[in-house]
Amino acid sequence: MRFKQVDTLGRIVKLRFLLFFVLALFNCIAFAQGNSSNQGKEFWTTYMSHTEDNGPSQMSLYITSDLNTSGTVEVADGSFSVPFTVVARQVTIVDIPHTAFLKLGGQYLKGIHITALKNIAIYAHIYANAVSGATLLLPVNVLGKNYTSINYTQKSNAVSYSSLAVIAVEDNTTVEITPSVPLLDGKQANTKFELSLKKGEVYQALANTDLTGTLVKSISSTAGECKKIAVFSGSSKISISCNISYNSADNLFQQVYPTSSWGKNYLTAPLKSRPIDIFRIVLSDLNTVVKMNGNVVIDGTGNLLYYEFKSSTTNTITADKPIQVVQYAVTEGNSFDNNCTPNTTDRGDPEMIYLTPLEQTLDHVTLYSTDKSKITANFINVVIKTSSAPSFQLDGVLYSNLANGVNNMPFATVPGNEEYSYAQIKVDAGTHFINADEGFTAIAYGFGARESYGYAAGANVKDLNSFIFIAGKQSNETVTSGCAGSAYKLKLTIPYQTTSIKWDFKDGSAPYVDNAPVVASTIQRDSKTLYTYEYYKTVTFAPGEYNITGTVRNPTSDDCGSDVPIDFDFIISGLPVSKFSWAGTCPGEDILFKDESTPPETIKTWLWDFGDGTTSTLQTPKHLYATGGKYTVRLTVGNEAGCTTTAENVLTILNKPKAAFNVPAPYCFGQAVTLADASTSTGGAIKQWIWDFGDGTPIETHTTGVSFTHIFSKSGNSTMQLTVVTENGCTDITQKVIEIKVVPVVDFSLPDVCLSDAVAKFTDKSSIPDGSEGAFTYLWNFGDANANAANPNTSTLKNPGHKYNRASNYTVTLTITSSAGCSVTKTQTLTVNGDTPSARFLVDNSNQLCSAAPVTFHDQSTVNFGNVTKIVWYYDYVNSPTANETFLRADIPDDRTYHHNYAVFNTPLTKQFTVRMEAYSGESCVDITQQIIMVNANPLVQLLQIGSICYNAPPIQIAVNSNGFSGNGSFTGRGVTNSGMFSPKTAGAGISTISYTFVATNGCSYTTNQDILVYDELTANAGEDITALDGITITLKGSDNQTNVTYKWSPSAGLDRDDIAEPTVTPTRDITYRLTVTNANGCVTTDDVFLHILEKPIVVNTFTPNNDGINDVWNIKYLESYPGNTVEIYNRQGEKVYSSIGYAIPWDGRYKGKELPVGTYYYIINPKNGRKVIAGNVTIIR
Repeated sequence: MRFKQVDTLGRIVKLRFLLFFVLALFNCIAFAQGNSSNQGKEFWTTYMSHTEDNGPSQMSLYITSDLNTSGTVEVADGSFSVPFTVVARQVTIVDIPHTAFLKLGGQYLKGIHITALKNIAIYAHIYANAVSGATLLLPVNVLGKNYTSINYTQKSNAVSYSSLAVIAVEDNTTVEITPSVPLLDGKQANTKFELSLKKGEVYQALANTDLTGTLVKSISSTAGECKKIAVFSGSSKISISCNISYNSADNLFQQVYPTSSWGKNYLTAPLKSRPIDIFRIVLSDLNTVVKMNGNVVIDGTGNLLYYEFKSSTTNTITADKPIQVVQYAVTEGNSFDNNCTPNTTDRGDPEMIYLTPLEQTLDHVTLYSTDKSKITANFINVVIKTSSAPSFQLDGVLYSNLANGVNNMPFATVPGNEEYSYAQIKVDAGTHFINADEGFTAIAYGFGARESYGYAAGANVKDLNSFIFIAGKQSNETVTSGCAGSAYKLKLTIPYQTTSIKWDFKDGSAPYVDNAPVVASTIQRDSKTLYTYEYYKTVTFAPGEYNITGTVRNPTSDDCGSDVPIDFDFIISGLPVSKFSWAGTCPGEDILFKDESTPPETIKTWLWDFGDGTTSTLQTPKHLYATGGKYTVRLTVGNEAGCTTTAENVLTILNKPKAAFNVPAPYCFGQAVTLADASTSTGGAIKQWIWDFGDGTPIETHTTGVSFTHIFSKSGNSTMQLTVVTENGCTDITQKVIEIKVVPVVDFSLPDVCLSDAVAKFTDKSSIPDGSEGAFTYLWNFGDANANAANPNTSTLKNPGHKYNRASNYTVTLTITSSAGCSVTKTQTLTVNGDTPSARFLVDNSNQLCSAAPVTFHDQSTVNFGNVTKIVWYYDYVNSPTANETFLRADIPDDRTYHHNYAVFNTPLTKQFTVRMEAYSGESCVDITQQIIMVNANPLVQLLQIGSICYNAPPIQIAVNSNGFSGNGSFTGRGVTNSGMFSPKTAGAGISTISYTFVATNGCSYTTNQDILVYDELTANAGEDITALDGITITLKGSDNQTNVTYKWSPSAGLDRDDIAEPTVTPTRDITYRLTVTNANGCVTTDDVFLHILEKPIVVNTFTPNNDGINDVWNIKYLESYPGNTVEIYNRQGEKVYSSIGYAIPWDGRYKGKELPVGTYYYIINPKNGRKVIAGNVTIIR
């Protein structure tokens, strides 16, 4: 923590006197309380000093409003004027020209003036490349006359200054400034000086050090009374860091609150995403006692101007006299721990935000979160009473529905002060509207890489000691706006007793002067007694905007004189017109009430009295009346100003109908159930019957009450519901639960019977889901027209029998009735077959039957009437006379084709089997036939198993063992030829399935498979061929594509090792090395590398070009092996006589075809390829 301490006792006395004088001047600086928020119609600001090291700065105004409006932005010298329009709760951005920029100190006619037709709120933003600062602007009606500049310790990474600006909002304004430190323009610290300013004129003061504590006040002059002024504080660029490098800095820009609006209670919340914040508590009186979180931090002994501390948590700050709390964002990357450890994840830069006291709250604010100047994250801090936190809304949505625990945490109570809660809300760039049912304080801010902005999101700026207000005549409740036609008491509160009050309504009437005002009441505030006076009568107003000035006589005269004007701006709203309609007249049903009051855009509250003892505050409520009758309904509506009117109507509720219905038994699933209406009505004829059957089938709407039937879609309990609707729209509903009974599932089996059988026996197979089969009653009808008393056509037995006397088709019916009375009937056709079946079958391919293939039999049996009802097969009747396969009528294949697999055999070459067939047309009617078939042996073949093989192995023939069977075979599969030659490269790496099919000469075949694993291809790379100088050590770059391999280089001569991938060698001649790579599977592959060795050229210094065939040319041994070599030869005069690229044809001592004279010549040989240039001389001798 850091303290600002006055250096000498004389300085202490002087500051205490100055602050006491400032507090005394509070008595003459009260202004409008009716509208004391940051919204207004007239504003002044300035384009303050700002560093422009990296390019010009910019200034933007963000203008918003609760209403659609328009206005003008202009610079006082006339150099700029632009109109603007604002859509309610949206933001209009106006860019200020750079010509309004104030770089240096001094006086300039450069005030920026903003006016609007309706109340607006404005946020000003000054920014450049990586520097940004913003402030909330205050309207003229809340400006004061006494200010204390609050800045910060000035240090930066650029030439910059602590700054202060004063703007006159009226002509003939005199300002007295007492700087706390020397100014750049030569003004001395603690020495007052005066300025005379005209409307829109700005004085900017700059200092090398912190201007905090500089006093600015408006004083009276020969031209008139004290005038309001606007004051701004900041820095053209500042670093708030714990080290001295100042590697990042930002500008500060804040409009100063009048000292009279300071409060005694503050709550601070940390800036989201930052590691630490710095705070200053600035005193209005040096004898103030300040507590933070219950602990005294300033004891009131009078030697502290402010108290500075660091914090990353919430803090509750209270004082016994007004104070101002300021929150500072620090320079990016500063942790402010004991070691000033850099914080590499921190993003943001310095910012200064004047906090609003809890005495100065607002209940709704429209703000703008900017993304200019590289801002990437925007936040809003809100402090609100815990009881009101659930009502807080962001952009029309309850915040409790938005907080998700990731980006935004819910409101949290302030530790140690649970009466209040706070939230740090992350928002997108753009316009935001926040509101609650009670006042709150808020700041808007944002950060980017070495960038920041921040300002109070809204503020109530009222003089807490001197003000005018109005109160209801009956309730005496204090209000800041009123209603047309209502009577109000006009009251004035000041911190002293006065002998004269002049009330000026500014409506063209003469002011009323009360020269003997009487104190109506007193209160205590800030150790002062506040006296309240009343206007002599109640007043009423027509709708409109009003300004009243009460000029009071101050018994203690000061620089502003003894007559003190106190202004009061307020709005009188017209009364709304209450009106409503409704839909519905029935009891027990929701009646929809519709508000039709006017003007709808101003109405904010609704109170419904439904005439039955119940109420609602919804705009469009629904209400349910329990009984019929007449009810008086009243709607009271209220507008934004709380003005109300009431409308009244009589509502008649009709008697409701009585719904009823009957359902006669039985109730059987899947069968029609009769529904009979029994409803009645005395309140109008029934026009609709709405039936809900409770079984999931569609609801039916009938227009008559005629009985009808319904088939229920499910069994069990169904809750039926009947809704009847009268001609008046009244309804009644009744329900009835009926149990839909399960019904029998009727089934029976028909016997396979022929005419010779004694009796046809029927078997019941019926069931019921509830298991009550034992309670069934049966009724059979055998469909026999020739039945008689001895052989009846019906039976009530469960499993009866009947004798048929003629082969024919008969219709047999079984009806079953359950214990619940539900009856179900099933009908089947019985065929009484003839008594003479004929058995017969054919065999497919009877001459080429193989033991490994199924034998196919075709049934061609017949009967003289009806159907063959059973087939019995014996496939080897001689050897296995009891082994058979039986097919009943239901099992007989549709195509009457049967298949049988005999046991596979390889020897003997054939086997015989006797096939017997029995064909039945009933129980006793049967015919038999037999055939002998010949089945061939199947061949047996084996393949030689290869298993696994290397990818680069040569093709291999797959061997076959046919076990003595003659015939032909062929191979198929990946990588194999028809004849069985398998190529691993063709097959590719992986498993290849090879299939071999052998067809014996008897026509029987055999197929076998084997899997061959081809290992992944192994590759070796001995590296690129190398050309190198002799004597140079070379590293061979061997490589492969697998792991777990071994290496072998050959020849091994000259290698440091022959069993590694990259051995070294120092060759003296050309040589080829082979790399052999072997993997864990034993696969081997090779690759060669050629080393071309460049031996040092041997240059002789004489040759004899005399055409004798001996030494006629200048040979340079080994030079021809150097690609791209060059040779240049010069005579003594430096003339080039020979040059070549490459030396394939040696020099013959000639130049341009002529022999050169005997003598010494000089050569330059560049072999290249890493060999240095060779220079010397050569002599021609003849």
